Amino acid sequence: MSVQFESLNKVTLTEQVMQQLAAKIISGELKPGEKLPPERELSQMLEVSRSRIREALRALSLIGFVTIKPGGGTFVGNQIDEMPEETIVWLFRQKVSNYHEVYEARRLIETAVYLACFERKTEDIVINIRKHVTLLAQAYADDCSAEKFNALLEGLDIYVAQNCGNDVFYKLMQTIILLRREAALKILESPYERKSSVEKRSLVALEFERGDCKSVSKAINAFFDNSVKDFTFSS
Repeated sequence: MSVQFESLNKVTLTEQVMQQLAAKIISGELKPGEKLPPERELSQMLEVSRSRIREALRALSLIGFVTIKPGGGTFVGNQIDEMPEETIVWLFRQKVSNYHEVYEARRLIETAVYLACFERKTEDIVINIRKHVTLLAQAYADDCSAEKFNALLEGLDIYVAQNCGNDVFYKLMQTIILLRREAALKILESPYERKSSVEKRSLVALEFERGDCKSVSKAINAFFDNSVKDFTFSS
């Protein structure tokens, strides 16, 4: 057969361009709303073809890192837009083969999101987190389905991410939620796992109310320390 394909685990030039641009956006070196250099100039700076630059910018636009205005240039994203689920699946699902890596990503991202939310918490945020946890507890008491219970868990995590003050964290939380969903639905068939989820989230909510950063961090870490790593997506 004459047709040749690249190995899927190979980092392409397009992906390298994406990584460099995304890193500068995340670090703040490229500011929200700032216009990027033209494709020709980026091509020269990164020493890759304009087609590679174009592919990278299009991919970054799908996840909201940049906004492409036809005839007007490309700008760093400045809005918290919800990423389409099909976009997230397309970007990540085919590359998720190591569940332990996803577990570590969950721990890193979810911890950062919750702590960032705590740092800018208001009375309303604390009250609303408690409301989400109360709904979880009621759902467990009503012996609801795994689907309904998981939807409530996701609702809590999305609320925290929306109020953490970091657009990138919000998008990453959306990604993690989708990556963990399939396994979470299986695990949450167990009443024990649903009860454990309520207890862990209740502890986090309690520490938000008490207002001690170290205690919040400890509660979040305990959430993951007590999880079984073989069940990476356990909520």
